[in-house]
Amino acid sequence: MNGLRIVTGQGTIPLTPCSRCQADGCPWDYIADKPICPDCQERIAMGESAPIAERLDKSHACAICGITGTVRYLTYPLHLSEPLEIDLCGEHLQGLLYRRLDRLAYLHLTGQLEDVGVNSQQIFLLHNAFYDEYGLPLQPVADTW
Repeated sequence: MNGLRIVTGQGTIPLTPCSRCQADGCPWDYIADKPICPDCQERIAMGESAPIAERLDKSHACAICGITGTVRYLTYPLHLSEPLEIDLCGEHLQGLLYRRLDRLAYLHLTGQLEDVGVNSQQIFLLHNAFYDEYGLPLQPVADTW
């Protein structure tokens, strides 16, 4: 199974409340099988909320580095009716949420997105407010510990 894929046949987009703050009204990203709103993602990245603690799926490899043992990240790209699912190891999930993927990881991930017809600008955590055209982080969240 590919570590990055469009999930087809989902039907309607779910409007499940955020698993942390219970905010509703939008199709939130999912980390593992838990919906999580952008505000809660930011609080996690800033160290203002409990960190993510999920079991790793040993049957999937990271879409970026190929290491076995991942957490599923599901997001709803802009102008796409179906969600995008990415298997990420802990290091790369943290890099994505903290907006500080290294250049090679960013370029590898955006290349895979292009292979499935998705532009990085359609993914909130990868758009050009956070990374320049060369994949360098523009607004990385610093370590909070």
